[in-house]
Amino acid sequence: MTGFVRTQTPRGVAVAAAALLSTTVGVAADEAPRVRYSALSDAARAAGQLARYDGAPVRAGEAAVDGWSLRVETPRTARAYDVVPIRYALRRGAGGARVAAVETVAFEDAKRARNAALHDMAIPGDLGVRIEYLGSVSADFLDDRYVPLSPDGRSPPSPFPPYRRDPLTRSGTVREARAVWFQFRITNTGDTILDPEGFGACFAEPTITRLDAAGKPEWTATTLNGFVRFHRYLYPGDSATVWCNFFTPQLGGAWCRGLQSGDYRIDFRMVYRYHRQWNWGINIWTGAEFARLVVPVRVDRRPARTPVRASFQIVDAEEKMPGYLSEFEEFMTSFRVHTPSEASDTLRGTLHLQVAPWTRWITAKLVLSNPRRIAVVRLPIRVTQETLAVRRNSSNPMVIDRDGREEPVILAMFLPGMRSGFPLGPYPERHLDEAARELRRLGVNVISNSAGSWWIPEITGRKGVELHSACYKHFYDVLTRKHGLKVMGWSVYPPSSPAWYAHVGPLLGRSVTPSLAGYGYGGASTSVDMGDPALPEVIAAWATFNHTRWGDTWFRTRDGRVPIEMEDTWGWMRDDINLRYSIGPLGLQRFHQWLRGRYGNVAAMNAAWSTSYRSFEEVEPERDQGVEGDGLPHGPVYNRDENPFHDWSPATEDWDRFRTELRMDILRRTNALLQQRVPGAALSVRTEGSNLIVRGDPVSSHPHERHLFYSQRRNAMVFDVVRASGALAFASDYTTLPFSEARWRAAMREMVAAGVTPHFLPQFDHMRDILLNPHYGREYRRHYNLSTPTKGMMIHCLMAAYPWWKATYEEGGAPGIIWDDYGCDGFATETQKREVALLRRHLDRACR
Repeated sequence: MTGFVRTQTPRGVAVAAAALLSTTVGVAADEAPRVRYSALSDAARAAGQLARYDGAPVRAGEAAVDGWSLRVETPRTARAYDVVPIRYALRRGAGGARVAAVETVAFEDAKRARNAALHDMAIPGDLGVRIEYLGSVSADFLDDRYVPLSPDGRSPPSPFPPYRRDPLTRSGTVREARAVWFQFRITNTGDTILDPEGFGACFAEPTITRLDAAGKPEWTATTLNGFVRFHRYLYPGDSATVWCNFFTPQLGGAWCRGLQSGDYRIDFRMVYRYHRQWNWGINIWTGAEFARLVVPVRVDRRPARTPVRASFQIVDAEEKMPGYLSEFEEFMTSFRVHTPSEASDTLRGTLHLQVAPWTRWITAKLVLSNPRRIAVVRLPIRVTQETLAVRRNSSNPMVIDRDGREEPVILAMFLPGMRSGFPLGPYPERHLDEAARELRRLGVNVISNSAGSWWIPEITGRKGVELHSACYKHFYDVLTRKHGLKVMGWSVYPPSSPAWYAHVGPLLGRSVTPSLAGYGYGGASTSVDMGDPALPEVIAAWATFNHTRWGDTWFRTRDGRVPIEMEDTWGWMRDDINLRYSIGPLGLQRFHQWLRGRYGNVAAMNAAWSTSYRSFEEVEPERDQGVEGDGLPHGPVYNRDENPFHDWSPATEDWDRFRTELRMDILRRTNALLQQRVPGAALSVRTEGSNLIVRGDPVSSHPHERHLFYSQRRNAMVFDVVRASGALAFASDYTTLPFSEARWRAAMREMVAAGVTPHFLPQFDHMRDILLNPHYGREYRRHYNLSTPTKGMMIHCLMAAYPWWKATYEEGGAPGIIWDDYGCDGFATETQKREVALLRRHLDRACR
């Protein structure tokens, strides 16, 4: 390719990877190497918080099993959310060639445990469950009664739900219908507390398989969410009842929520986070299967009562001791694993455990393998509440006026069309209402919306029922008003989808044909050219339509602004996706103009880049780029060093700054149009991938700082460009990196100082940290611009929400959470629900 030469990494940017690596624990030659994850205690030590417990009064207790004994000392008193030291001495029994773990937890409910010695999902024991098939519900769509949206936004709400249901029927024959749900009950019969969050988690991953006449599989489908979750801890004897609706596009669009006549097999699979050996494919999204209920069903046009011939088996009863971690910490759980290669008869150490405001007991566990044994000791602890007090920020704009009283915003991303409507069962009118009632009762007062494009074909004439659209409209037409929930204004998601152009004609009075680019968000085969001059007009048209229909519920800040959200990710830095989405030919033309303005002539550009281009028009950043390691067809991956445009070359730095300027120009022009129609309107960009509008540090010894700096380049959100533009007044992100409380507070302060009000939507139940280490994970030298090869392994971890929320409000933003993204590991469990209620109580107390 003409003009391509190898370029060098900018001087002063790369540092040795060793400064960022986890500690590797020495092991015998026949043992797998182990690494440690100690983010909580590292942050607490750096903040001086751990020093509070030096010489503090302690309680002591002992546990013993198989001749092994464990003595622990825990503080008598702790402040809520403090990380506390727990010292222990582990004495080996006879024949001590066993792997032993010392674990401490702050979540266990002694009453629900009934004084039994229970494992939990961090180090599971017997994952015994009983799975029961309870029956099915078939439903016929009421297309003739469905009321689609009209172009002026004033069509009445549609009757809901838009189908006629059969009663729940347990039979081996299921009636053919365009929507079918199956119900199951999961009962914990083992000795392990099943929980849905963090490092160790448990959930279902059901599938349905169509069988041919010979009983061989034709195709297999999953649920729309992919996974079926429960929200609370299941102690032995507890049950959870769940529904499955399978997404079956193989049957055609009109039948993709239902089943046609034929033979099928349902595999209701229970899975768990697998830590015996490192396995990227299992750990990043799904888990290892441990139990399965198989239910053959016959789908027929006529209902019938026939026997159910289900079969059940536990498919994984093996040891589940973590095999690659020596130490681990997350909110309310910590452990250390000791191997036979540690020669001492008495092993001493200190665990660090973050306690919750509701913690009453520290449960210490001695867990042995080969054979599996457990002993526990429970020590009471008094948790004080002074750290929960909120300092009122009288200048925070994110408040609601409730009859003359200011109520600070608590924001939840709720997905009634995409995740929580019909995917959770055949009675969405009931469970959506219950969800809205619960959100309001706990203290959430503003809903963030994902403006998926399922409903927009109604504007151009679609008449029939589409379940996403029906649930989406019912929630915003009826339930937000019924329960007094405010809503963040919304526009489009994502703006690169050609669908917004295909259906915008009735809103503009003319059709719009966009210029197209290559691969787009979510693996779309085509996307809209980000240089298309019609983009601001199209975004503004849809936001105006939304305001016409739902604007009476839209949130307005204290100072009269109306944030209008636009979920818009331009690139990723993540364990499984690392790319920049395509810009398109018009965007490329604008880049050439930008280069002329920056350099004046090609020679100056070549000198800055160490290249030999003959003209500006020859520059094509997206040409001849690489692909993701697993071949994901999502867009160009800048991983070829022979290309001038590779991470993090001078050419790519210019490209990323231009992309950010282009994005800010789109925002600026869209805002100008919106403000003519919605006084105070201001687009708020929501991204994915732990992007904060802060400077970050490309040479930091902490990987989070490097992530902040480099991620914003892939995502076209370069900090100083955003700040200088003044085009972005509000921003949010589905944050998944567990930044320390101190760093989060500093970030919120920095964003507000830069003129950007934060209202983030973290997924506290499953944060995804990246642990740099020599042994496990994917190559991270490039992502964090390190000087030597290193690996990065993804670590699931539960994170405390309250400290982040408190810091967000106090520094001038709105606390938020992603509530129900079951397919992406972001949902509220019993833990976050307790924290929301606490936050509302303390916010209201601060603002009396």
